[in-house]
Amino acid sequence: MAIQVLTYTKGISIQSPVYLDANFLIACRIRNHLKYQPARNLLLELFAQGVEIFIASLTIDEVWWGLLREWYYADTGRGLSGRVLKRQPEILSRYAYRLYVATNQYMTWENTTILPSSTIDSRDTIKQALSYMTHHHVSPRDAFHLALANLSHAKGLVTSDTDFDALHIRGLRLTVYKY
Repeated sequence: MAIQVLTYTKGISIQSPVYLDANFLIACRIRNHLKYQPARNLLLELFAQGVEIFIASLTIDEVWWGLLREWYYADTGRGLSGRVLKRQPEILSRYAYRLYVATNQYMTWENTTILPSSTIDSRDTIKQALSYMTHHHVSPRDAFHLALANLSHAKGLVTSDTDFDALHIRGLRLTVYKY
């Protein structure tokens, strides 16, 4: 079955639960982000509809990097890489409080589960992600996101990423909500 792609519009009925991608969480957090307002509107809709939310620890890793890069660039006008961070680890101290606030907020949202949970076997996640990579040409990180979404029985994926739009994976039933 092809993945169904829907563009968010106010009042759209969202199937629960949904898996949130890092780009969505970053857009919700950075006020001058191009997609800040559409992302915030969709987030408020998720809350209003009482949709169950899944966020993977893998996603949080991506969010931390994304937020650090956004904040560092806003402050310095320069890009942030792993190499720069290794040479200047004090950069983390500069943004530690903001990272704690953002992370705590995500983890305390109502109806939110942080994955993987005790019901998902990591071996199954790895096997399924490898299958998505090798049989469907999905990038490694996206393959893990799909595997976690599928194994947690998510019905939706919230992202602006186009990599999921044309996938046809037997047995995977997922609605991609774009913002």
